[in-house]
Amino acid sequence: MIRRLLLFLVLFAAVSVNAQRQDFHTWVNVGVEGEAFNLIDFSIAPELRLSNNSSRVDALLTEIDLSVPLTNFLRIGVEYRYKIDFENEGKSNKNRGGVYLELDDKRNGFRYAYRAMYLREYTDIYTTELGSLPETMHRHKLSLKYSQKGWDITPGVSAEGFFTLNPPWDRGRQKWRFTAGVQYRLTKDINLGLGYKFQCEFNTNDPLSVHILDVGLEYEL
Repeated sequence: MIRRLLLFLVLFAAVSVNAQRQDFHTWVNVGVEGEAFNLIDFSIAPELRLSNNSSRVDALLTEIDLSVPLTNFLRIGVEYRYKIDFENEGKSNKNRGGVYLELDDKRNGFRYAYRAMYLREYTDIYTTELGSLPETMHRHKLSLKYSQKGWDITPGVSAEGFFTLNPPWDRGRQKWRFTAGVQYRLTKDINLGLGYKFQCEFNTNDPLSVHILDVGLEYEL
């Protein structure tokens, strides 16, 4: 199944790239995750993003995630992200909050997950007559991971769609992100992640296709 998803990713990327602008980005993040009160799962992950063929700082952000299980297969969570965007004409500070539901199941070493999220994002730069109108969207992610007892490496793939609701002039804009990567356990508490992401845009005036190298270090409390 993982091979089929990887093949789909390659074919989709090849078709999409022909019709869009292209760039190569690098994302580097260091995260901490744990559990509070034997109930609430949490994670904090600062991240640096490079664009323009990974030669320019594109953004700095920190993402905080809190979630609790409702059943063995369903959990509810909230997410907050503070992001500094470094744009050509300056920079902007963005605050984004969201709520999500996630379904997951484990069978024969495979972990299947589906997440649906609703988001609202505000920025400190308002250039429209409507003033501080937030950007709202919903996003949906399917992921698959495989692991076995005693393995230090966990491969995985995912596909995620982003669908803009507001502002009105951006309604219908879509972004798709496909990921393939591995997670390697360095020690009992530290994991190293290495992945490739392909991201493309649709229903927008100047669509962009981005190839992304994703490197992460995760510490488990």
